[in-house]
Amino acid sequence: MISAYYLERTAKDLFERISSIKLNGQEVEIIDKQRDGTKISLLSRRAEGHKRIEHIALYDELGRVITERRSQIDVSENRSLDFRFTFEVVS
Repeated sequence: MISAYYLERTAKDLFERISSIKLNGQEVEIIDKQRDGTKISLLSRRAEGHKRIEHIALYDELGRVITERRSQIDVSENRSLDFRFTFEVVS
């Protein structure tokens, strides 16, 4: 079994490495980034002018993908989007 200390240490490392969110290749500012023990939560600034969501990804400080999703979701006009990522490091 992995100790609670090591799970928190892993969550802290991930939290510190998270650097950007990109929607369809365009960076979206992270406006809220929190860690509570092994839980990590991020919220992006609202993104406007997108007609379709094709790719959303979270990147580390070296520009490498941490997690990503691909989709083909149409967005109605005059809509702004924000995105929330939530992680929990578990054993």
